[in-house]
Amino acid sequence: MKTRKHFAIALVVMVMAAGTALAGTIRHDRDDNDYLTLGAGYDNVGFIVVNTPTASYRGSGTLIAPNWVLTAGHMVDNITSSTVTFGSTEYTAESWKAHSKWSGDLLNGNDIALIKLTEDVDGIGVAQRYTGSDELGRIGTAVGYGISGTGLSGADTDADDDRLRAGENVIDAYYGRNRKKTPKIFLSDFDNPNNPGDSAYGDDAPLDLEYLIAPGDSGGPVFIDIGGESLLAGVNSFGASFDGITNSDYGDVSGHTRVSQFNSWIDDILAGGGGGGKGGGRGG
Repeated sequence: MKTRKHFAIALVVMVMAAGTALAGTIRHDRDDNDYLTLGAGYDNVGFIVVNTPTASYRGSGTLIAPNWVLTAGHMVDNITSSTVTFGSTEYTAESWKAHSKWSGDLLNGNDIALIKLTEDVDGIGVAQRYTGSDELGRIGTAVGYGISGTGLSGADTDADDDRLRAGENVIDAYYGRNRKKTPKIFLSDFDNPNNPGDSAYGDDAPLDLEYLIAPGDSGGPVFIDIGGESLLAGVNSFGASFDGITNSDYGDVSGHTRVSQFNSWIDDILAGGGGGGKGGGRGG
């Protein structure tokens, strides 16, 4: 197994300024409609817009309870208000809460947050969370409203179609700075069908619908299949590269917060507990 470890030289969050393009980079030799079709099966993935005192940003999130959306911690940094859209219906955020250990440091692995909506989302089933801890080597399906493009071009801001995409990638590795603690991040790389040398981890053969998250996918989900059931296992957190240009092209890497390591925190908040969170502001 490959063991590259120095991708932090070009680390970026997968959030983007509102008003720019929208969903994930795909294989250059595959039809985009296949990724759109796969994405259409995840109606519980919402499009998030957050407002701060100085800017507006967009990302993604997953409905995990009738009026609760799971997203990335960096999606709620400094926000003053937020909306989440499912299908054609926009919902207003009532409050939000990042994990208390979220410090802005992506590699610490606490990039996770919850957004509470003012009302229940109607007509959409909630995602079921993965409660195990054996994600490694499984095929993950990443979903979100990120910039599109191909592995050859990378994320292309001209691909402005406002559509939800999904694609697949093997969960190649865990990442954690402290080897004595359970890792809170898993990684996937974007394998190149034309160049095995672009592979950073694991097998260098790409999946049929190989895919990498891009800006705008922040906070979106990674699902894994367990016994025929699609379970929420990851939250899209960051992209990284070895060439110093993190643009979601072949050879780049995505990092995802492991939901399995935060289920107790999530359950506590959904039950009305404090959950060790922070930043529980009001929408307005």
